[in-house]
Order: sequence, then structure tokens, then C-alpha cells
Amino acid sequence: MRIHGGTRGGRVLCWAGHPGTLLAVAVLAFNDRVGKRAWPGALTGKISDAAWMLVVPPVLALALSALPRLRGRRAALLAVALTALTFTAAKSSTAGAELTSRAWSLLTGLPSRTVADRTDLLTLPVLALSWWLWRRSARPRPWRRTLALATVPLAVAAMTATSPAYERAPRLWDDHGRPVLDNGRRWTTEDGGLTWHLDTRSSAGPAPSASPSEREPLAAEGRCLPEEPQVCFRQRDYELPVEISRDGGADWQDEYLPPGVPRPQKSLPPLPWETATAATATATATAAETGTGPTASTGAALVPYPKPAELVLAPVPGGHTVVVHYPSVADLQVRSQDGRWSQVPLPPRQEPKGLESGIGLLLSCALASFVIGLAVAFTGLNARRLRAGPQPGDPDGLRWMLALRQAAPFGWLVGASVFLGRDGGPWLFWLASALLMPLLALLWQRSPYASPGDGNTVAIMAVSVTASCVSLFGAFLGTAGHSWTAACWTGIGFAVAGGALAGLIGWTPRPGLLYPEYPDWEPPSEHDRSDGGADDRSDGGADRRSGG
Repeated sequence: MRIHGGTRGGRVLCWAGHPGTLLAVAVLAFNDRVGKRAWPGALTGKISDAAWMLVVPPVLALALSALPRLRGRRAALLAVALTALTFTAAKSSTAGAELTSRAWSLLTGLPSRTVADRTDLLTLPVLALSWWLWRRSARPRPWRRTLALATVPLAVAAMTATSPAYERAPRLWDDHGRPVLDNGRRWTTEDGGLTWHLDTRSSAGPAPSASPSEREPLAAEGRCLPEEPQVCFRQRDYELPVEISRDGGADWQDEYLPPGVPRPQKSLPPLPWETATAATATATATAAETGTGPTASTGAALVPYPKPAELVLAPVPGGHTVVVHYPSVADLQVRSQDGRWSQVPLPPRQEPKGLESGIGLLLSCALASFVIGLAVAFTGLNARRLRAGPQPGDPDGLRWMLALRQAAPFGWLVGASVFLGRDGGPWLFWLASALLMPLLALLWQRSPYASPGDGNTVAIMAVSVTASCVSLFGAFLGTAGHSWTAACWTGIGFAVAGGALAGLIGWTPRPGLLYPEYPDWEPPSEHDRSDGGADDRSDGGADRRSGG
């Protein structure tokens, strides 16, 4: 069905190119990359949710339009409904948020985190505005289709690149009596925390959860020295001092607060064992003798504290030392057997090497962004050309040329990832890039027989590549990890998805027309003109006789 010179799928494209949708894309990109960093809070979060409601339905409708019988109004309705359902599921419960995060990470290849917040459901009415934009897109605006082809990649990047991923904080825990520190690499100590070496014995799984309900025993519960069961240590909060008890956990006094940490002006509620009866206190002392903490046998539920603590006992000849980690302090706090506290520097993080650091990282991410920009642009151009169907004068093997044009960026990314994965390989990457760039230029040509009003193909390609490069560059630096390999393989995923979408759209049957197309007009032959003249004369005579 044709609508104002376009197809139903063309109207969806006009929806994506509507000024209201484009404004939402700009707001979403700016707010997620600048606003949330400069002004963190509920307001910037709600602004992102509202803009997301306007951006997702048109992009989702474009993807659904590749399926038969899902163009136009049906695709738009389904896109709005899916947006409402997924957003509601993600914001209503923790399980829904976790499932959404995993699905989105699997789809985009980028780490994501969705937070369940039912107040975000207040932005659902914005979908009514999105539907209003869909209805307004029925007006004939040929330039909107051109603008959409160039800005849809930017919309996709704005959807995927949300809050930046921050560097993981070090974690300290007890692994079967051995202190383990994880700051990107795992370390352990054999001298009570004074020196640290790489740990090869602990499991390679993730670090224990920081949730108080999932860590047993907790530093806030207290840890008692096996050689002196009546002496216990605890750390109740990251902003509170380490406390000591010399009677098995019955009474606690402040022991140590690292320099530079301000003494808190708040107090936490008493722990369950601090109000225990005499019988419970006896059970607590019994548990302390086993070294499992003063609350091991009380069975009382712990009070949820705002921040978990990290305090472990490190075995040394003749006893144990106490090792404490304050995230706001750059050093570890170690208490020796004679009661003296000292600060020990954290082990060094794993520093990136070669192209994974400094200007090399920026350059590699820029190159990956440019290649993905080419893949996205070629995807849009190829889909646009294939959807037009066979045209008179098309060269033989046009589909093969389009497929090769789509595969060229994909091959570039694969080659680069293989070359840069080997020592001494970067020069091969530069050689492959120098050879493939002219090949890309030779393969590309302006699409013949482009539909009127679709705009200049060269302009579409230039704007699309630029928008993709700028947006994806920020996404790589913020979320794709600090390595070229991660950025490169993420780019391969985008290239594969783009190529699959282009092929699917290209091979989907064209939508039928509302009215049948008439054959081209041909001038009448001499025989037709003579027959037509005789008929006109006979009809004219009969009319005159009847009129007379």
C-alpha cells in the first residue's frame, strides 16, 4: 500500500525521522553522557526514561517492518506495546530488571545494568506522545525519510550507551582462611597482609556478593581470633572505625580509624547480640571459641546496614593479623599481633599494554567506531537498494556487489582483531586497513534509480557514518572495556547484526499497491487511428439522425 508516494515501511521511516523523535534522540544522548554525570539524581533519570519512550518505538518498528505483514500501523502498534511491556517488567521487580539486563547485554554485546524503580513507571504515558508522533508522520515529508536513514544509527547508539561503566572497586574477602584481594587480578598474602602476590589457588569465579545477607560471616558481626577467642574485631560501616571486644562480643570499643577518614556523627542501631539475654550471650561466647563470630549460634536476623564492610583475619606464625579495606582510602589497614596499625599500599592494577593504553586506546576505539559506522551506513544503503526491487538497467550481479560491500567492514574488523591479538601484529593491521579502504571506495557507488525525494545517497552515507562514529566512540570508551579487542569484537557483533538485517529486509517481498499499476502509454498505430476515425464518424452520424 502506498501512502503519499511511499510504502507502509516508508511511513515508519518517516516516524523515525520526525523532529520530535530526533529531539528525543538528542536529549537521550546528552542526558545519559553528560547530564547524569553532572547532575546525578532522580530528575535526570526520569528525563532519560521519557526520552527512551520516544526513541525505542520507531526503532523497534523499523526492525519489525522487516517481517511480512508487520508494516505500517501493525508494526507501530506492536512496537509501542512491546516497549510498554518490557519497561514495565524491568521497572516493577528486581527479577525483571535482572532478566532485562541480561537480555540487553546479550543483544548488544555491551555490559548493562537495569535498576528496578517503580516510580519510573510514571513515564509510561509518554508513549501516548510517541503514538501522536506516529500519526503526524503520515504527512508527506520526503526529507524525513532521508533524515531517518542518517540518524537511526545515532538513535540505536543512544539506546545502548547509557550510564558509563566505572572502574571496579577492589574487594577483600576470606577464602577458606586465606585473605584474597581482587582489583582486576586476584592477590593473596602469606605474611599477614604486609606483602601481596598473585593468587593461583583461589577459584576463578566472581567475587562474593557485597550484600550483607549473602556474606557469611560478616565483618559487621565480628571476627574472633582463634588463639584468643575473647578478642574480636568488627567493622560495621565504611565510615565507622574498627571496633574491638575483649569479652567475646558483649561490649565493643572503637579501636582504629584510618587517617583522613572523618569521624562520623551518626550511630547505627545495636546489633542483635548487643541486646541478647544471658543465655544468648553464653551461646555467643561458645560460638566465639570456634572462631566463627559471636552470632554464629544465636540464629538472630541481622540488621541491614547501609554499606557492607571488609575485614578479614590473616594467619601468620603464632597467630593472626587483622586486614581492613576502606574504599575511600588508597591503602589497606593492617593490625599486627602486637596491636599496632599500619597502612599497606594496594597491589597494582593490571595495566593495559600496547594499543590498550593512552593514545593507542583512543585511536583503536576511533578506528572501530569508523568501521562500524561504515557497516551501519552500508546496511541502510543496501537495504534501501534491495527493497526497491529489480530495476531496468541493473548490472548483472548487483546483489553480489551489495553483499560484498556489506561484508567488507566485517572482514576488516575480523582481520584487525586477529592481527592485534598477536605480539608484533599491529603493522599487519595498518597494512590490511590500507588495502581495504580503497577496496571499499571501489565497491561503493551511488544507487541507480533511487526513488524521488529520498535525497542524495552520498549525503546519507556521510551523515550516517559521522553520527555513528561520534556516538559509538563514546560508547566504546564508556562501556566496551579498556581494550581494543573488546571494542573490536563488539563492532563485529554490530556488523553481523546489520548485515543480517540488510539481507532480511532485502529478501522480504515488496508490499502490494493499493491500486494496480497501469502499463506505460504507447502511441496508437496507423491501423488503430483509422479504425478509431471510422467509428467516430459512424457514431456521429447516428447521433445526428437521432437528434434530428
